[in-house]
Amino acid sequence: MSANIDLLRRYQQLLMLSNTMLSLAKQSQWDELIGHEMSYIQAVESVTQAVADTTLSAALQTQIRPLLTQLLENENLIKDLLVRRMDELRMLVNQGNQQKNVTSAYGRFSGNVLFPTDS
Repeated sequence: MSANIDLLRRYQQLLMLSNTMLSLAKQSQWDELIGHEMSYIQAVESVTQAVADTTLSAALQTQIRPLLTQLLENENLIKDLLVRRMDELRMLVNQGNQQKNVTSAYGRFSGNVLFPTDS
């Protein structure tokens, strides 16, 4: 019974960490989100090991199911937010490259005075 309680506690801790990460992603706090990534991976490994060492009763499965559902939903939401962020970064990089090209093109004319010619 103690193993079941421990496993349920691990799932709850994993969900709390997942909720924190989702909140950070929604607030565009990307550095903080990345800071939680290793803790999340370690928590997933801990749950995986605990599941391997425990026989899941029907009652425990019933308690864990909504936690798993929420974990998967959080992961999907975080993934969607990360994809949007990657798109934003890609757009910013492209804009930077375009600005660099324009600056480079006009930079070749620096120091030269151009006069319109009479036709």
